[in-house]
Amino acid sequence: MMNTLLRLPLRLLDPLTLVWLLLTIWVIRVAWLRLWRWALLPMAAWLVLTVITCTALPSWLIARLENTYAMPSPEAFSQADVIVCLGGGIEPSHTEPLGFHLVRGADRVATAIGMSVSGVAPVLVLGGGGYEHEGQLISEADAIAAQLANFSPLGFEVISLGICAHTRDEATKVAELAQKRGWKKVLLVTSASHLPRSVAIFKKLGVTVVPVPCHYLSSYNRLGTVDWFHLPNRGALDVFDSWFHEFIGTWVYQWRGWI
Repeated sequence: MMNTLLRLPLRLLDPLTLVWLLLTIWVIRVAWLRLWRWALLPMAAWLVLTVITCTALPSWLIARLENTYAMPSPEAFSQADVIVCLGGGIEPSHTEPLGFHLVRGADRVATAIGMSVSGVAPVLVLGGGGYEHEGQLISEADAIAAQLANFSPLGFEVISLGICAHTRDEATKVAELAQKRGWKKVLLVTSASHLPRSVAIFKKLGVTVVPVPCHYLSSYNRLGTVDWFHLPNRGALDVFDSWFHEFIGTWVYQWRGWI
């Protein structure tokens, strides 16, 4: 109880919470004075901010994507030819000891490497984009592969897809490798919310995959209780951003005929 009381002032002074409180006061004030013409825009801003950061709606939305595919049974992993890890888990760095900085989707990398070390498949394929530094593009996948090369023997082959423009680019490169190497069973590791679009892309290119979900963001898929209303939470912005990214991405990919 005491810890909660001590933390409350810190929560109220959080920039996001402070902005929400000030906006709430403004809306109440103009509504009380019946200044409806002046109240419309701040009320709309308050409503958007409240729904996205103070409710469980973002978690509910992204849970619908995350629950599309369940974790496969151990039998589904048997005789797998390759593990494909889509990018989005690290950012190359010249200052970090490992040569990269873990970012939001780092669970993808951890899951894929863990499976490879466990001997699930003899090949690990790494995807990812490129980061520009001093006029030079640095590959996310190459950064991970370089670090893995320091551990010998690994017990599995590591293939970097180099710099990929987007998920379809990753899938296209994997499809070419699958045809050359005769891969029949491909384990696809990526964020649970990203799997529906990713599986559809690979299917369109003729590659059947076993989806391996990780990196769950929804409160419904994590430990703890789900509160439908709470003080503004910056994490909710990330959850909504991830859902919105998939929502728009799916629409664009359908429009371009990629899925």
